Amino acid sequence: MISQPDEQVDAQQRFRQVLQRSLLWLFAVAAALGLTLILALDLVSGPQLTVEIGEPAPNDVYAPRSITYVSRYLTDLEKRQAAADVPDVYTSPDLAIGKAQSNRARAVFSFVDVVRSDAVADRNAKLRYLQGIEGLSLDPQVMDDLLNLDPADFTVAREDVLRIIEETMRDGVVDDQLALSEAQREAARDFSFVLTSAQERVVVALAPQFIVPNIFLDEEATAGRREEAAADVEPVTQFIGREDRILRANETVDEEDYEKLEQLHLLERTLDWPQLGGTLLASVLAVTVITLYWQRFFDQQLEAGRSLLLLGTLLLLFVLGAKLLVPTRTEFVYLYPAAALSMLLAVIFDTRLALVIMMVLAGLVGYIAEDSLELAVYVATGGTVAVLTLRDPQRINALFRAGMVVAVVNLAVVLMFRLPQDAEPAELMWLLLFAFLNGLIISSGLSLAGIFLIGSLFGIITTLQLQELSRLDHPLLQELLRRAPGTYHHSIMVANLAEQAAERIKANSTLVRVGAFYHDVGKMNRPPFFTENQNGGNPHDTLDPYSSARIILSHVPDGLELARRYHLPNRIRDFIAEHHGDRVLKIFCQKAKEMAGDDRPVDVSRFRYKGPRPRSRETGIVQLADSIEAASSALHPSTEEEIEKLVTSIVDDHLKEGQLDCSGLTLGDVKLLKESFIKTLKGRFHVRVRYPGNEELALTESEAMGLTGLGNQVEPPPATTDIALPRVLANHTAAPPTRPAIVKELDEPVRR
Repeated sequence: MISQPDEQVDAQQRFRQVLQRSLLWLFAVAAALGLTLILALDLVSGPQLTVEIGEPAPNDVYAPRSITYVSRYLTDLEKRQAAADVPDVYTSPDLAIGKAQSNRARAVFSFVDVVRSDAVADRNAKLRYLQGIEGLSLDPQVMDDLLNLDPADFTVAREDVLRIIEETMRDGVVDDQLALSEAQREAARDFSFVLTSAQERVVVALAPQFIVPNIFLDEEATAGRREEAAADVEPVTQFIGREDRILRANETVDEEDYEKLEQLHLLERTLDWPQLGGTLLASVLAVTVITLYWQRFFDQQLEAGRSLLLLGTLLLLFVLGAKLLVPTRTEFVYLYPAAALSMLLAVIFDTRLALVIMMVLAGLVGYIAEDSLELAVYVATGGTVAVLTLRDPQRINALFRAGMVVAVVNLAVVLMFRLPQDAEPAELMWLLLFAFLNGLIISSGLSLAGIFLIGSLFGIITTLQLQELSRLDHPLLQELLRRAPGTYHHSIMVANLAEQAAERIKANSTLVRVGAFYHDVGKMNRPPFFTENQNGGNPHDTLDPYSSARIILSHVPDGLELARRYHLPNRIRDFIAEHHGDRVLKIFCQKAKEMAGDDRPVDVSRFRYKGPRPRSRETGIVQLADSIEAASSALHPSTEEEIEKLVTSIVDDHLKEGQLDCSGLTLGDVKLLKESFIKTLKGRFHVRVRYPGNEELALTESEAMGLTGLGNQVEPPPATTDIALPRVLANHTAAPPTRPAIVKELDEPVRR
């Protein structure tokens, strides 16, 4: 007879399968459409008419129909003309510049007056002083005139120069070379008629040199007026009658002609339907292979929706990269990092899926490259070798070791195809260089970057995250050590036990170790209610079984809340949620039944963990390790037989209850796990031979059977650490033979 909880579990599993299959087919449809769109990027045929602006027309072209349209070309031409007709806008004369030049001229004349009055300097020294005036160019005659003029004539010449500067600068000088030259010539001609020849030479030489621009182009105002003029232009409408000649043979095609052809849709590209059909078939075949493989081997994949989204995204991105790079058929094609995709898939999913995807990708690349066997082999071998040589992907340098092997294989593929073709040495060297860089740097580096990016975008736990979480100084682990030191020690022991078992079956041992560290963090909220944290009495002795069960069961949701608060990744939260599966706290359930008697039924669901059951190999391993570590810590088996019985009983209980059905663990895996657990426990408890006289140190057979749940009970309770234990366990020989002590409920399965 099937119990109600089992029926509920079966219903949940059927619903999950239906949901996963729906997601799978949704993925198949979306991936097929995406691949078709990417592969069809260039499936548009050439134009009906091939012409180029500036080239002669191949033949006469007539309008197939009458149209009226707004000519962008002619309208833009009118706008440019209207803007060009707007004159430049200049600023008003800057009188400050005029004043500055006038003051500069006064300073120059003051200096000249000082030089004229210098009684110590000789004539040559005075000439040198005049030549040293900055910004002025004076010829010898003008300098002689400046020194020879009497004071009155000198003053008249100075005032005439200042007058010319003021008048010219007040009128304004445009910042233009031509305008400046004209202003300087005008200043040279504006001397007073009453001047002597010497004074005239001084004025003509000095006045133009102080004339500078003080009217400048106002670019903002000019642009604004030109924009206004262009905006005022009305759109130019053109009419083309049916059979009007658009092009004459051998006449040069201009922009207006090209626009007419566009408006008549004579340059439109048309879809190549036969090629599109082939592309659709290629996409469907590729997606079908992937979908069937996923359905066969990943149907129970945890978080299938997120995994399928990630798989589809990676596939479409790499196919898009191939579509953009491969058709060029240059040496850069050999930089295509197909091995990066294979290594990413091997790290995130598994080796087999990576190999299948690489075969599909190689076929698509060969299809994109128009049946290129060379590129198909290049992609297939590089990606396959990357997967097969990727050892211990939890270490970053493993990616670069695999990349080195890929680089060598890439070189071999290039040489295999190029040597028979007698390729040019220079071309061959470039191909070899690109193939080597592809494997050693590009594929390896892209894989490493992809792992970090995928971890943040898709919630996939990365190597560095595991390394960070495995540090025992993590704030959450430190808090667990402070508040529940017994649970902390138990978690460390579970991690050691589970990690070695994971390595035995080639599971993710790093993930197992980190998950075991955090699987019981929820116990820190109520430490005294769990055996490993008790130093005195048992608080459950004063509680009814329902209250005790509620407290024990709450450590799972409490742990999930702490995991959320400390931002633990989803994969680590799985260990917290699943490490008890949906098992029943049998000790409290039995106590409730005894209190209720035969007349009142007991709601078993109030004593059952919410689950779910382990859904990955890693959480399944931790579930077993948790129960075994708890029982072994309580029982302290001292012989090999006791250890084997303990491990076997706990593992068998989990198998009978179906706790590992969704974990992905095979019977072969379970056998190896049992062997690993037994070996580890032997080293921990220092199994020794029983010599005559030390029998009192060993458990009696009946006690061992009772403590490990192998007695005559119909449903033997496995040992776990979640229940406070009776103090009789402090001395095994004190355990009553008729009612074995319950160490710690082994009913808690680990969930993936």
